[in-house]
Amino acid sequence: MASRVKPPGREAAPAKPALRSSEAALPATFVPNAAEAAQRKLRTLEAILASKNDNDSRLDTDFNHLSREAKALFRKQYLAIPPEMRNDRGTIVYILGKPGNLTAPEDWAFLKGVAEEPPCLSLEDCSRPMNASVDREEPGLEVTLAYPQLVALKQMERVLTGPRAGGSSPETLEEARAVVEAGASSPSPQVARLARRILQILSK
Repeated sequence: MASRVKPPGREAAPAKPALRSSEAALPATFVPNAAEAAQRKLRTLEAILASKNDNDSRLDTDFNHLSREAKALFRKQYLAIPPEMRNDRGTIVYILGKPGNLTAPEDWAFLKGVAEEPPCLSLEDCSRPMNASVDREEPGLEVTLAYPQLVALKQMERVLTGPRAGGSSPETLEEARAVVEAGASSPSPQVARLARRILQILSK
């Protein structure tokens, strides 16, 4: 990287004009570039996933209104994570399913795609049934296997039946319902059961 020190023998550069008050007030962490800001959000996400701390407060404070660029990076990160890492994938679904992040067709398409994913058959290899020696009745195992899909449905339940549901646009409610209906057709009993319960609540 080139040095910022003025080379000897050159005239001094003219003094920079004083900052306007609005510029002087910008915090030291201000990032004007959308792509760079999105990368910062991604690095925060990666740190949280690496920590394995599901109770990290940043999950509820740092990702509420992500930019288009950040959401695209998060979707790419989701696809890059091995399917067997159910918790990591579910965490990304939780973030992208926040009401403040559901602002574009690709946001809904992503969640619908998650709901339509084939069931994960084993934490060792989602594409293969688990070894017969593994007890499928292990507490929480079925929920873990379906975790990303269940998170997507729970986020849609918040949109459809939560305190702010009455203020949502018809388009938002329609998109959220489409995600739930996709889950209702899932081969996963856990996913289909939750989706049908949400649809039953909506029909009352």
